[in-house]
Amino acid sequence: MAEERLHKIAKILEAYFSDANLMWDKLMLSKIKADAEGFVPFETLCKLQKFKALGAKPEEIRECARIHSLSRLKLSVDDKSIARIKPIKSNKDDILDEWSIYVEGLTKPYQTEGSIAKLFTTHIGNVTRVHIPENRFGKKQFMGFCFIEFDDQEDVPKAAQLISDQQLPNLKLRVMSKIEWNKYKDEYLKRFEERKKRIRELWQEHENKQRQEEAVEENERKRSKVEKENTVEYQKGVIVFVDNLHPGCSKTTVAQLLKTSGVSVAYVTPKKRGLPSVHVRLNHSEDAQKLQAYFEEHPTIQETEKDIVGKSTDKHGTDTLKLRILQGTEERLYWENDTR
Repeated sequence: MAEERLHKIAKILEAYFSDANLMWDKLMLSKIKADAEGFVPFETLCKLQKFKALGAKPEEIRECARIHSLSRLKLSVDDKSIARIKPIKSNKDDILDEWSIYVEGLTKPYQTEGSIAKLFTTHIGNVTRVHIPENRFGKKQFMGFCFIEFDDQEDVPKAAQLISDQQLPNLKLRVMSKIEWNKYKDEYLKRFEERKKRIRELWQEHENKQRQEEAVEENERKRSKVEKENTVEYQKGVIVFVDNLHPGCSKTTVAQLLKTSGVSVAYVTPKKRGLPSVHVRLNHSEDAQKLQAYFEEHPTIQETEKDIVGKSTDKHGTDTLKLRILQGTEERLYWENDTR
């Protein structure tokens, strides 16, 4: 048997079983899938068009396979059939890990699937597929790395060795098998999850600590407030609430009006226009009592907003001035809210 014929038959055999052929050759694919393990009898193969054209017999095809093709194909136990070593992908976009490498450091002009496939086919072996991963937006964007799937599984260690020996000029590449890359990926994801879990734990500890500190601060504020309430010292009996004033009068007018009692007012709290009442502070509790007694005995009406004398009447009514000395809780709250 001529050596040239042997090589030709082996080449045709490998071509029939190749990834590139099975992407479109539905007849050959159906013959492979007809067997659970993908074996195709030599009797069937010799009837295919290219083998018929050569007049290749089953025994001749088997012998060519035994001599030249057992790195990619495998014989059945009874030597009557042959199958691919490489699994058939159910999805053409899948990549077979055992037949693939990871490459990074690629630069111009090796930025497309075609140019990368040509580079590695030339220096390593036939490339089945180049896979450039998609970015986070779902679009392919070359970032200097990719996955390369070979037709021959033996090309995987060959590629790693070739790059290690720096036999590709002007390229500083890092290459590893896809299996090795998967191990690094799994280790990375494991550590990532561990760190993410630890960060969540630390954040939870921080939040718990913060809540505890806030609770302590809140309790301290409440305690301080109670202490303040219990320890506030102030002059008692000197605050008088004055009601039924003219809504438009100023606090200066109020002081002058109350002075008609013969008592000087030490301080008038800020009065908003439109309100008929205000608090006034006297120097002594006796002054507060005298002020209250005077207007109790002398019913007075403030007729206008600038009235500093008041109109005297015979008896108290709904429009006469009403004065009341603050006592107890009302008096304490006044002093706690006082900002003067």
